[in-house]
Amino acid sequence: MAYDELLFDRISRTFQELGINAEAKRLMGGLCFVLQGKMCVGTSIDKTNGKPRLIARIGESQVLKALKNDYCLPFQPTGKVMKDFVSIYDEGIDSDESLTKWVKWSIDFNLQLDEKKK
Repeated sequence: MAYDELLFDRISRTFQELGINAEAKRLMGGLCFVLQGKMCVGTSIDKTNGKPRLIARIGESQVLKALKNDYCLPFQPTGKVMKDFVSIYDEGIDSDESLTKWVKWSIDFNLQLDEKKK
């Protein structure tokens, strides 16, 4: 399990600043935050390029928009694309504002999943 400790700390701090209590778990080859029993957002080291990445579960419609950015790629940990997830690199997560945007999108999608169940 490889992940970027600095990025993990930044994600953790973002959750704290947003007042959201999420549990950290080893998932998807890295360390992820689980919200209401579902993977929300996390970090790992991409085995293909050795770069740290943010893994964000933002939903299929947001994924289509996000993939228009050069710093965003489909998330495919086993070679199969996971439709609700993206990998975000470099300038997509270099500022606290950009990281917060991805974390908020992930939280919003996570909460929508609970709404669909009701």
